[in-house]
Order: sequence, then structure tokens, then C-alpha cells
Amino acid sequence: MTTADLNILKASVGQVVRIVCHDGETMRAKILFVSDEDEDVIYDLISTAKESQYEKREVQPAYLIPFKDIEHVEVLQAP
Repeated sequence: MTTADLNILKASVGQVVRIVCHDGETMRAKILFVSDEDEDVIYDLISTAKESQYEKREVQPAYLIPFKDIEHVEVLQAP
């Protein structure tokens, strides 16, 4: 993840972005919180290419992803 990606995440709190991970997963996520100290992001998962990795629940939990697992972040245009 680059400094530009980190800036996108910080500017996108409350918005939806596309996150590409080093393991090949691509997801759409609503950014809830970006930590400077812990170097991670808390997000609501909207969609993912690897749905089998996530447990299905009535109420979806927020997830945490470390900066080190993020390859790239893209801003999504509003529909």
C-alpha cells in the first residue's frame, strides 16, 4: 500500500472503496475507521470475490484488515 492509498482511505471514511489485497481478494467496502497507530482499517464488507472466507450472519460484523495486507485502494464513483 502506498501513501496515496493511505490518503484515499483516510479521505474515504464513511464511503465505499475497492480494496485489492495481496492474496488476490478484491472487495468493495465501506470504510469505518483508519488507524494510524495500529496500521489497520475497520470496514463493512459490501461484496468480495472470496465470499467463502466470510461467515454468513443475519447482521454482518465490521471487519479489520491490516495495512500490510492491502495492495491497492481505488475510489468508487457514486452510482
